[in-house]
Amino acid sequence: MARIDIFFASRDGQTRKIARVLGDALGQGGAGDVAMIDLSGDMRAAEGDKVQVGRADFTVVVAPIRYGFPLPEADRFLRRHLHDIPPDRLAILLVCLLARKPDRQSAETNGYLRRWLRRRHAAPALAAAIAGKLNYPAYRWYDRWMMRLILKMSGGPTDPAAVVEYTDWEQVAEIAERIWTLCGKSACEK
Repeated sequence: MARIDIFFASRDGQTRKIARVLGDALGQGGAGDVAMIDLSGDMRAAEGDKVQVGRADFTVVVAPIRYGFPLPEADRFLRRHLHDIPPDRLAILLVCLLARKPDRQSAETNGYLRRWLRRRHAAPALAAAIAGKLNYPAYRWYDRWMMRLILKMSGGPTDPAAVVEYTDWEQVAEIAERIWTLCGKSACEK
């Protein structure tokens, strides 16, 4: 049985939802233990406890983009622990609205993901961008204003009442399958 650690950071809840669906898919796929670690709070409590970064058979980091950068807690986690995780047992997933376009879901085509990997000198076995959820009514006025500006430039919806879930759940299931394929090439096969 494989152990898979999923470290995630979330502000508005969609990244948490994506991480949980991914964890459920991996658990149903046969992982013996899928640990969900919220980098916003659980990591501090778990540092000396059950979570030993790099000891899992596979590690997944999931973070949303905010104003061009991944959430600070996810970036901090990679900065501190990237050297503890074998690259062939690592997946880095970035949640961003730009990934609503299928041609913006890889590290080669998604500038945010590419910059994050380059900045952290990360070469994971799997890197992908997943579309998130647009929820104007839930945002503070400044975030709503900024998102409308960003989406206007990229051809997205600007109606301040718009709520659109762009997440492609089939893509999330495919990522779970790809992780299992990668596990077959590494220590996940035990």
